Amino acid sequence: MVSFKELHEADFSGITDAAEAWAGVAKALTALDGRVAKDLTSTAQRAGWKGAAADDATKVLQAVDGDFKQASAVATALAAIMKTAAEDFAAARRDLDTAIHDAQSDNLTVTADGQVNWSLPKETRNDPDGAKLAQALAVKAEAIAARLTKAVEKADSADQRASAALQGDIGTSTTAFNPAPYGSGPVADANRAKDLMARAGSLSDPQLKQLQNIMAANAGNKDFSTTLLNGLDHGGKTGPDALLEYSKVYAGLAHGNHNAKGYQDVYGNLSVVLATATRDGGMGKAWEDGLLAAARRPGGSAAGFNDNYPALTALMGAKGTYDKAFLLKVGNDLVDYERTSKTKGEDLWGRNWETLADQTDPMGGLMKALSRTPDASKDFFDPGKSKNLDYLLHDRKWPFQGNEQNLDSGLARDTSRAAFGDALEAATTGRDPHGNQPPVRPHDAAMARIMSEAITSFGGDTAGHAAELPSVMRRPLAHMIADYAPDTYEVLGKKLGGHSETSGLVIDRDQMIRAIRGVAEDPAAFQTIHYAESQELARRLDTFPTDAFWPDSTGRPNPRIEGFVHEAGQVLGVLSGTQSDVITHHHDDAVFKNNWAAKVNYHLIGTPLTPIPVVGDYVQRLVDVGTSEWANGLNTEEDKSTQEQLAKMFSAGENQLDTMIRKRAELAGLTDKQIGESGSVMQDLLFQVSSSYSTGVNGTYRNALGGR
Repeated sequence: MVSFKELHEADFSGITDAAEAWAGVAKALTALDGRVAKDLTSTAQRAGWKGAAADDATKVLQAVDGDFKQASAVATALAAIMKTAAEDFAAARRDLDTAIHDAQSDNLTVTADGQVNWSLPKETRNDPDGAKLAQALAVKAEAIAARLTKAVEKADSADQRASAALQGDIGTSTTAFNPAPYGSGPVADANRAKDLMARAGSLSDPQLKQLQNIMAANAGNKDFSTTLLNGLDHGGKTGPDALLEYSKVYAGLAHGNHNAKGYQDVYGNLSVVLATATRDGGMGKAWEDGLLAAARRPGGSAAGFNDNYPALTALMGAKGTYDKAFLLKVGNDLVDYERTSKTKGEDLWGRNWETLADQTDPMGGLMKALSRTPDASKDFFDPGKSKNLDYLLHDRKWPFQGNEQNLDSGLARDTSRAAFGDALEAATTGRDPHGNQPPVRPHDAAMARIMSEAITSFGGDTAGHAAELPSVMRRPLAHMIADYAPDTYEVLGKKLGGHSETSGLVIDRDQMIRAIRGVAEDPAAFQTIHYAESQELARRLDTFPTDAFWPDSTGRPNPRIEGFVHEAGQVLGVLSGTQSDVITHHHDDAVFKNNWAAKVNYHLIGTPLTPIPVVGDYVQRLVDVGTSEWANGLNTEEDKSTQEQLAKMFSAGENQLDTMIRKRAELAGLTDKQIGESGSVMQDLLFQVSSSYSTGVNGTYRNALGGR
């Protein structure tokens, strides 16, 4: 593996010198090609040498002549390999140097091991716009880090490519030159990979390693990928049919007992090959249409179930990053195929439909591929463009449907519906759930449509619908709701008739509450929402000028901050009413209650990782004191009764908002005496907290969730 330090400090002149030296050797050997036969054999024959010895000598000299020819070919290949490697390394180094230069121009620092760091200039740390600057610097640092990683990966790929080619050119014989040297071209490498793939399970360990190296080095190259796919042959099957057969074969070997890791690498890079070859329509419409036709053909057993579509989408989900057009083409075709097929579920996809060890649901692989390409996921789910989301939310039967909660949590995350949750998260947030991209702001209309339909579906029409949220969807949905924290605040805290102002969500308030209640069965997922809303409250609270905490000319509080108190109280009241409903529902399960309280306690697990934008120091201080106070309200002893626990939970959110407002007033310059003065603006605001909070609790616990 090439490291950042190695690429940054390397001197590639030696590789260029070696390439030139081998080119000289090749030239000299080429000059000898034919000289033996011409100058030695013919000379002896002209002298009249005949007989058995003469015939044997002629054969030996002709063989020597062949050796010179093969040596020339090997030397030519070695020169080309090194020349290409030197050029690739130099290109990677240029990318690295350019990224480092750009980092310095943006006041970022790059450490010796390639880490990108940033800090706010001292003069801006107390600036009101400091939070915006901090977020901008964080985004720039992420972008530079990605460029540095890509440059190092480019160099590492060149290293692997050269290594594979050089090992191949050495050959296996100790007495003869390699009769078929690699060369350095992707087409030659693709042909060698094709021949090795055909050996499949009979590959020797060195051959498997060679195939790994070739695939790892070239999978991202378009010429290599298209040549390989066009050249595949499996038992007389060619083109897309051969690809599907190889997908099945190598998927099986990747789970076998011998060299499984090596075969996993080959299988993963075959996925990258397919992604590379189909990018921008690289394989052509006819080939892609043929692939979908092959995927639709039943096979695999006398029962006639289809194992071809699962083979295709499992390969797509393995590793490659596919372009939007190809993903949409496959995704729309798969949904159409399922909808129009007479058979469903196990009868369509095979007996392993609900077997985690060998699940055959093709939707799982598709969803994994979609989750890695948020833009494609958005277009696929957009209710304005298709009925795909409606089908997946309401009509489709999923493996383990209704039974996910009984699966081990690790196994549950491997189900196809869990992958659906990841793809849905990607579509609504614009981020790969497995990556580390910055938040996408603002959410566009398509993202908002998907979010609205998902929440409406999961929230349902009745109080009991909250219990129907699949367990594997809780965390993806929590991340989605947290990503829409301003909209969630507006839906829960304002009377907007079901429309949010920030992203334009169209969601009924009670449906949003029930969706949050479904999430709350998972305490860590619920905490993600709570923390995001605490940040949103703190952000809004920080926007008020200092004089908002003093009486206006009439002696009354600023109407805008009064409105905020009403809204924020409602929001936290909803969250407290939700958690109270959770504890009530599990009132006889002491283990659940203790586990729930422990996992949402900020003191025990610290600040959670949430997909929320960077906030300024003042705002973070408000968040910290607020969540700390909220967690204090949840600390319960094992022998406390449910009613006592509920009493503390019903007050936890009120105490949180009370503490946040007091802290903000302190930051505005008010003393404890001024905050506590009878008839003061602060006392008026704090009394209003209690009223609006109680309204939020009661409306949630008794109305939206049907509590008593």
